[in-house]
Amino acid sequence: MFFICSTSILTAVNIKPFVPHPALQPYVLGYAFVELEELITKQNPVHIFPVEYTVICFALDEQKLIKELHTNEATTHPFCYVGFLNKLRSFETFTKRLVQIYLKPYGGYKLLGIPQHHFTNCATNVEAIFPHLNAMVNQMQDNAGSPEKVVDILDKWLLQRLEQTKKIYVDRMIYACNLIQASAGNMSIPELCTKAAMSPTTLRDHFKEKIGFSPKTFSRIVRFNQMNRFLCSHSDTKWTQLVDKFQFFDQNHFIKEFKYFFGCTPSQLHKIGELSFTGQLLENLDIQ
Repeated sequence: MFFICSTSILTAVNIKPFVPHPALQPYVLGYAFVELEELITKQNPVHIFPVEYTVICFALDEQKLIKELHTNEATTHPFCYVGFLNKLRSFETFTKRLVQIYLKPYGGYKLLGIPQHHFTNCATNVEAIFPHLNAMVNQMQDNAGSPEKVVDILDKWLLQRLEQTKKIYVDRMIYACNLIQASAGNMSIPELCTKAAMSPTTLRDHFKEKIGFSPKTFSRIVRFNQMNRFLCSHSDTKWTQLVDKFQFFDQNHFIKEFKYFFGCTPSQLHKIGELSFTGQLLENLDIQ
């Protein structure tokens, strides 16, 4: 529900970014109004890849059904929180107009105040987390024709959440995540423990609570995203160059990781086409 990337809809997606309130920017990457103009079907699905942020989504159109390909899993909730994913997900039915809030890795824990391992690999109804939001959801539905008004409502709500969670501290997690991202996901866990001044057990517990996955899994997601962005801007890159650039053990390790995250091998992806929408989204939000 948050990182839409499909070669079949590259020219049929409108994205309008919005900047969050300055007080929220340490935890929120940005907002966006996303509109899909092409019919999503089993033959033309939406593919969602693991990214370095989590997402709050609000559907603006009447079609609320989001159904995953080859499964019976579906949701009709208009207001959802999507935690970290660790592998490719594909959807045969998808809402066409939605506002999305992109949260930094630790932003979900900071603003929602709930351990993130409850939200990995799934979409959770925000009203189930905060039952008192019914009036706000109704207000957003009344303003569904204006993404700007919906963003303003969400911005004000997150400012209220920020005040309510002011005693939740994520400074150590910010530092650890920054170290992983600065190393393109290639910093060893022992080195990360030393620099973050945490034991392996403490580090793992912090990541499970505040990110949802282990530091190793988060590092893999970071490396995948950096490689993905590199591919978007260097389409002529040879696959063998990526093995060295992103410090894979060998070509087999690279192909295994590539297939795990992309859902296909490098040669299969080359036949499909470039994933240029990935770069388009990141560029529009200015969050690279």
